[in-house]
Amino acid sequence: MKKVLFIFLISWGAAHLFASPDSLFQAGNALYQEGNYEEAFRTYSNIIQQEGHSSDLYYNMGNAAFRSNNIGYAILYYEKALKLDPGHADARNNLEFVSGYLVDTFDEVPELFIRTWARAWVNTLPERTWSILSIFLFVFMLSGLLVYIFSKRLAFKKAGFFSLLVGVSLFALTFASALSRHRKVVHPDAGIIVSPSVIVRSSPSESGTELFLLHEGTRVKVNEEVAGWHNIRVIDGREGWIVSNDFESI
Repeated sequence: MKKVLFIFLISWGAAHLFASPDSLFQAGNALYQEGNYEEAFRTYSNIIQQEGHSSDLYYNMGNAAFRSNNIGYAILYYEKALKLDPGHADARNNLEFVSGYLVDTFDEVPELFIRTWARAWVNTLPERTWSILSIFLFVFMLSGLLVYIFSKRLAFKKAGFFSLLVGVSLFALTFASALSRHRKVVHPDAGIIVSPSVIVRSSPSESGTELFLLHEGTRVKVNEEVAGWHNIRVIDGREGWIVSNDFESI
């Protein structure tokens, strides 16, 4: 009997240790369908630890968090899904819906049109797509250069020169966009408040003056860190310090 029990435990442990991300994803979906939203969320989280992230995984985590009445984490993971895939329509629609439950509402400080346009342009495509486009345009640029150098006919030289100019311009644009998207993934500069409420202070310490209060789900700009505290800025321009555990980076 002990031998049978030992074999069962070994088999059970191996099954869980080597469970594929796909099987965990399906298990999480099954738990979600059963209404066990918190366990579904934990199952999805295990996939990130084993395999990494994806926009669909983050989208499902956002759904599970919302069903668990955790608005902060729901918004966080919808934002993460859109960060990886700006075209994820379901994540965008759910984010707009869940944002209606936010306690905090602010008037955004106007910014230069060019900055708004540039950010919108970069966010139109995922990092991978920008990278593929930049590689394609580099090849196009190189082809134009070769035609211009080695062609003996004037018409071909003009076409090669024109292709080179277009290729250089578009390559620079797409490469800069890919680099910007990569930088935001590796070094996120925005976060979501995940604690129910947070006191924003004037300095990175509990003795700092209380400036204002933020609630879960609020998006903040994340700046410098000092001894477990982060300097943050809200869209209305106000700044202050909060404990690092009170928010999660997007």
